[in-house]
Amino acid sequence: MARPVYRKYVYWLEADEFARLKRKLAESGIIPHQAKKAVCVPLAWDIEVGYVPAGSWDRYGLCKRQLSWHAQSPYAGQVLLVSSSPMKGLAPTCVITQRKKFKPPRLPNGDEKLALLSRPSYKESRPQVWEDIGAEDPEQQERWMRVMGIRGKKFSELFIGHCATHANFIAPAYYIEEDGLRVPYSLGKSLEICSACLEYYGIIGGQHRRKLVAPCPGAVLFAGLAVNRFYEVTCPGAAGDGCYDEKD
Repeated sequence: MARPVYRKYVYWLEADEFARLKRKLAESGIIPHQAKKAVCVPLAWDIEVGYVPAGSWDRYGLCKRQLSWHAQSPYAGQVLLVSSSPMKGLAPTCVITQRKKFKPPRLPNGDEKLALLSRPSYKESRPQVWEDIGAEDPEQQERWMRVMGIRGKKFSELFIGHCATHANFIAPAYYIEEDGLRVPYSLGKSLEICSACLEYYGIIGGQHRRKLVAPCPGAVLFAGLAVNRFYEVTCPGAAGDGCYDEKD
C-alpha cells in the first residue's frame, strides 16, 4: 500500500489557545506528542499531532545556537503545533508538502555565498548568538557533526553554507518563478544545510507565500524527511513573495 502524500500543517498558538485545543483533542482520543529530543520531531510521518512547548526552545542542547532565531521571531513565547490534518477553525501559518521533483537551477559558489552574508538584509536579521560559533564549545560542534553523520569537513566551512541558505530565504538571490511568485530554495544538499526547521515553521522566510526547503541532517535523522529532497512550504497568510532590499 502506497504511503499517502506527505503533508503537515503548522500552527503557532498562544498558551491558552493551545490548552483549549489540547483538551478538545483529548476528548477525541488524540494525545499530542511533545517534542523532547529536537524541534523537528513533529515533522515525522508517524506523528499525527506534535508540539513544542512555549519557552522550551533553548532547552534543545544539540541545536541551541541554531534555535536562537526563534527567540527574536514573532513566535517567541508561543506553542508550535504541527499536525498531519488541518485543525478545524484554525488558519495554518505554513503547510508543508513533499515536492515530487525539483532541482535547483543554480547554486552559489564560495564567493557568492560570502556575498549573501555581506548583504544588509542578512546582517540585520541574524541573531548575534547564531554567528558566534567561536563561543561555542568545539566539542559541541564535533558532537553535532557526529550525530548528523557529517565527516571530512570542518564546521567553519559548513557554517558559511548554513548562513547562505538562511540569507537566501530572508531576501532571495536564488529562486525560481512560479505562478507569478518568486520562490526561494535551499542552497545545497541536506549535509550542507542547518536548521531547516526555521524555514519549515516560518521563523525565517515567513514572508514568502511559497518556498522550497531541503531538510537538514537533523530533520532527516529525527523526523525521517527524505534526504536531499525538497519540500514545498506555503504560507497562506504571507503578504507576498518576500522583501528584496538588494539588487538580485
